[in-house]
Amino acid sequence: ERAHSMASTNLNPHVATLGTAGGPRWWTGENAGKRAGISTAVVVGESVYLVDAGTGVGNQLMKAGFTPANLRGIFLTHLHSDHTIDLASLAIFGMFTLPAGKAPISIIGPGDRGALPPASPRAATAPQPVFAQNPTPGTASMFEHLMQAYATDLNDRVIDALRPSPLDHFIASDIEIPAGTGYHPNAKPTPADFAPFEIYRDELVTVTATLVKHPPIVRPSPSASTLPKAR
Repeated sequence: ERAHSMASTNLNPHVATLGTAGGPRWWTGENAGKRAGISTAVVVGESVYLVDAGTGVGNQLMKAGFTPANLRGIFLTHLHSDHTIDLASLAIFGMFTLPAGKAPISIIGPGDRGALPPASPRAATAPQPVFAQNPTPGTASMFEHLMQAYATDLNDRVIDALRPSPLDHFIASDIEIPAGTGYHPNAKPTPADFAPFEIYRDELVTVTATLVKHPPIVRPSPSASTLPKAR
């Protein structure tokens, strides 16, 4: 509550690290139960712009004095599981905390990579991709499939309990790489003259993205150095 009340009077952007534990794992030993997955809240007044949704993000958001009702946007730097694993829980559990009439929350992240990474030179035989029919889904496709996976639960609640649908409260979209950059996911993943470009704007912030190396992937990621710009 104190963090929330302090934030509501401060329109200067500030950052709350909700979790910093990287890697697709649960922590064991002395860190068991003490570490949360990667997620950062950029706070402007009572508005929260979430960067990544690692494990435990919902509980961490509550501990910081906020709820999904404070969210204006969710930005995914890339689609590795340690940055996205609790996106589904954030949308499904979070919708029950949203007030009537709240504008939909934007979920923005990389689009379909368009090509699988080259096989590791250490591979004795060529590895077979998981879900070869859709091996590199982007943010919008990932979110749609996550909600589809929970359709039994969601339809029980929407039809029988008259609960809201997360599809009405969260809108996922892909970052489109500007044309003419020469970008290619494998041949030219980080063009030398690639400049940050705008992916989101409201009355409080402007968010830009750029290409960031993170082998074996390079995708447009919201840039920490320019997220957000107070207006």
